[in-house]
Amino acid sequence: MVKALFINGSPRKNYNTAQLLHRAMEGAQEAGAEVEMVDLYERTLNYKGCMSCFACKLKGGRKGVCSFPDGLKPVMEKAVEADVLVCGSPVYCGYPTAGLRAFMERLVFPAVNYSDFGHPLTGKPKRSATILTMNCPDEETYRANNYHILMDASARQLGMFGPTELLYSFDTYQFNDYSRYDAAQLPEERKARVRETRFPQDLQKAYELGKRLATEAGQE
Repeated sequence: MVKALFINGSPRKNYNTAQLLHRAMEGAQEAGAEVEMVDLYERTLNYKGCMSCFACKLKGGRKGVCSFPDGLKPVMEKAVEADVLVCGSPVYCGYPTAGLRAFMERLVFPAVNYSDFGHPLTGKPKRSATILTMNCPDEETYRANNYHILMDASARQLGMFGPTELLYSFDTYQFNDYSRYDAAQLPEERKARVRETRFPQDLQKAYELGKRLATEAGQE
């Protein structure tokens, strides 16, 4: 059976990023995959980024997977064994969250082959995707602000494990009550309109993404 792992890099377990990931997970499950979601900001999941222990580079050691003994170790094992990996994150200051960036360090660095850079130690091939949510109003503005350089380059590191893609959700609704916050340039009326019209389309895209990735993984 296809194993599909979904990584929520948002501190919010039930908001935009999480909702899109859950829809992608439903799509993968519809395609017959065994699915699991991991919330990186779960309080019990105590971890950091790469600790430079170099255990993944030791001669005779286990290659291709981070074995640093902390809360992320079992998650890394699942990520390596997954046939489908979907990561999600809001955009914070032009980057994925610190939680997802730490996860990516721990996933990608062990796969870098110091003896042959052209042949990474990726183990099982996998289909992957990154879902990004943000205040940025549209893709034109996203690219005009060079977010595609900062964000896409980071996300496309998953391409070392197999085909990867990106799904953007723009102009997302941030607050339950905008009247409580200093956010004059983010009019609630526009945000609510986008929430009602565009976000459902993004949810459908996420569902189709998860279903497609799981289907394709099952055909390999």
